[in-house]
Formats: sequence, C-alpha cells, structure tokens
Amino acid sequence: MNYIVTKLVTENGNAAFSLLGVTQDKARAAEIAAKAYGEYNKKASFQSVELIAEWLRTKLRHSFRRDKDHRLQLAITPVDGEIPEGGSALIYSASEEQDELMRKMSEALFEGKHAAGRDTDGKTFSCRVRD
Repeated sequence: MNYIVTKLVTENGNAAFSLLGVTQDKARAAEIAAKAYGEYNKKASFQSVELIAEWLRTKLRHSFRRDKDHRLQLAITPVDGEIPEGGSALIYSASEEQDELMRKMSEALFEGKHAAGRDTDGKTFSCRVRD
C-alpha cells in the first residue's frame, strides 16, 4: 500500500496545491504532513504537531484555518497498487469557487452588464462582449 501526501493552501482567494510525498509507511506519511503543518503554523508547539501527526495517522486528513482567509488542508490518500480503490481518488475540488463565480456572472448578466472584468491591485481589466 502506498500513501500519497498532499497539501492545499488557500490564502486570500488563491489556492496552491502541492504533492508532499509518496511513501509505503502510513506513519511516515503522517510525519510528512505534520511537518508541513508545523511549517505553516509557526506558533504550533511540538506537542501540537505530534497530536496532528496522530490525528493524520487515524483520520488521514486535517484542516487548519488560521483565519477566514488562510487555510491549510492536508490529506493522505491510500493507493493499493497503481489505481486507487474505486478507480480514482478526489484530491481537490474547486466547486465552491466556481459556484460563486457563476453566481456573480449570472447576477451581472441579469442586471444588464455586458462586460467581464477583474480587479487586481486596484486596476480593473475588462473584456467587452461582442454583439
């Protein structure tokens, strides 16, 4: 049995997904993930990191939210052979972000807007819809 260790960091609406490692030992996978937790949460004590490692060994996932805009998600995915049990394993889903984007687009179209835009660092970039 192999264990794939992954990390998803969400900060201020941006998401970064990382593959931390692959190992045949579940305890080692938990150590790898707990180390990532310790690096993300600099205020975590040694005992706290050890408790997170124990949690990961049993539950295979952990989520830590520093505040509403910063979140760390760790997962250990067991893979028996080349293909996960059931044929696939979901690693990351962005449905919440996509749902919110679709809601905003629908609202804008309903209000009669015919341009799409993105505000980055105070600068608005827009794209007109052709008639």
